Amino acid sequence: MANLSLPSRLPKGRTRHLAPLLAGALLIAAAPAAATPAAAPNTAVDLTYKVYGGGLLILSLDTKAELGGGRYEIASNVATEGLVDRLFPGRLTSQAHGTLTGAGPQMQRYMQAYKGRFGDRSIDMTLAADGTYDVAAEPEKLPEQAPVDPKAMAGAVDPLTASIYAALAGAKAPCASRVPVFDGRRVYELDFSMRATDRLEPRAAGEFAGEAWRCEVVYKPKSGFTREWHIRRAKDPLRPATVWLARFDGGNGADDGPSLMLPVRVQVESAYFNAVAHLTRASIDGRELIASVEE
Repeated sequence: MANLSLPSRLPKGRTRHLAPLLAGALLIAAAPAAATPAAAPNTAVDLTYKVYGGGLLILSLDTKAELGGGRYEIASNVATEGLVDRLFPGRLTSQAHGTLTGAGPQMQRYMQAYKGRFGDRSIDMTLAADGTYDVAAEPEKLPEQAPVDPKAMAGAVDPLTASIYAALAGAKAPCASRVPVFDGRRVYELDFSMRATDRLEPRAAGEFAGEAWRCEVVYKPKSGFTREWHIRRAKDPLRPATVWLARFDGGNGADDGPSLMLPVRVQVESAYFNAVAHLTRASIDGRELIASVEE
């Protein structure tokens, strides 16, 4: 399997508040829905999302994934855009690779790098022989970060691998997953539940139009969070994200390609800021499903 890479084109800045949640929510499905992990043919997925806040373009997310032969590899890059890029230019890059098993994906290594005005941050996490994780973090500890209970890490995967984990539920249950995640500092769960089926209308050129499953994603902290963090969140609870999933059959209805469940729209709300992400470009094995439209 070839090494994936994405351009890192931005100078230092910050995307620390919305970027991780958006990246995790957007990467829900990237595996063939009807194939078993070991038997699935090699599949390459290339996606681009545009994120808007207050009607303005603020972020872009590019992600590439390759799956097949019992293995997977994912790379993502979140970059500031528009006014945010001029005021707070920044980037968040992540990579993960591992094996696909009957019990789900198993991460072998996860790396994340963030460059921002408050200092660079990075995570390099590998799976140890005893099933625990070896983590190298810079800085070693962040404010409002508490020690992680080793028991809470059991069965947890990294944020990018969580996307494959959820996808393996298949098209019959696209929003019926509870994914434990360890990001190198904290353990949390992403709890997916079905809400309805909607027909999405494009709000701009290049956006998806058609039937989609509307899912709710709840962020549940498990370990590594301080008492101060819980007090702050009791006053300002994290609101569920809303994700719309659509099925793409082998590229424009072709019968010879994989069937994929892809997030086509994501909505994140907070007390201070709301953001909506749209899938604006999608290709599977080089076949364009949604063509990019330059703004």
